[in-house]
Amino acid sequence: MFGIVVLLFGVGIPALALSREGSGNDANVPSADREGQDLFVTNCGACHTLAAAGTDGVIGPNLDELLAPPSASAPDPATIKPRVLSAINNGVAGRMPKGVLSGQQADQVATYVSQVAGQGP
Repeated sequence: MFGIVVLLFGVGIPALALSREGSGNDANVPSADREGQDLFVTNCGACHTLAAAGTDGVIGPNLDELLAPPSASAPDPATIKPRVLSAINNGVAGRMPKGVLSGQQADQVATYVSQVAGQGP
């Protein structure tokens, strides 16, 4: 009996945990966008809420509501990306510092946000 308990807790449960690793919100995110998501979570998520990134920021606006409010048709990501990139590069009226990210990292975050804003988890 003791052997069965040891086998269950020593092998079975860790194997189950390993099989489920990485099955969170990023499971459906293409690998090309995963870096943008990771950068967003690390650099923007403390301030901004974005459902797809799993962030619940308390200082900045909810980007799902600001960039893609509920409507009959989804907004075009091409109209969202320049707004996000501008906010990252230039800041927003003293509420958001400029240059939080730059170059390729800023572009990756802007691309990611423009693709997922308003789409939920």
